[in-house]
Amino acid sequence: MHIVRRRDHDRYGQTFKELRIAKGVSLSNAAKNVVSKSFLSRFERDQSNIVFDKLYRLLLNINFSVEEFVYINNQRNNRCQPFHYEDTKDYVDQQIIENSNKLGKYYYQRWINNQIEYDYVNFLKEKSIMEKHHIAKVSQKEKQFLYNYLFAKET
Repeated sequence: MHIVRRRDHDRYGQTFKELRIAKGVSLSNAAKNVVSKSFLSRFERDQSNIVFDKLYRLLLNINFSVEEFVYINNQRNNRCQPFHYEDTKDYVDQQIIENSNKLGKYYYQRWINNQIEYDYVNFLKEKSIMEKHHIAKVSQKEKQFLYNYLFAKET
């Protein structure tokens, strides 16, 4: 049995109360089949600790997930959770690859149809992104084209 104990800076009960009121759920309905109304009132005033199982069931009664509750409580207490790039790196990289692949095909097709250098430059830009992920290779000829194009635009 895990007891959710408040630290000096955490006000789990107050967070719960704010969420319950925001959802328009009465104290009686929130406590229903979990704890007594008086116990819930004490918890909301941070006068009682609560076991995790009961907090979980109370959150279900007011239609909030544990994740939402923790996130909102952290926001209330000015504790933002760090973004863990390593946890999402594979997903993010896959999205970048898919987007670059689609854009590359789009710009290449435009280049073939219209022979507008700008489209070819955009194709090469997407191809270079793919090269970073070891999926494509920008040839020396393509690099030279980019150099000449960019140099001509700058001068």
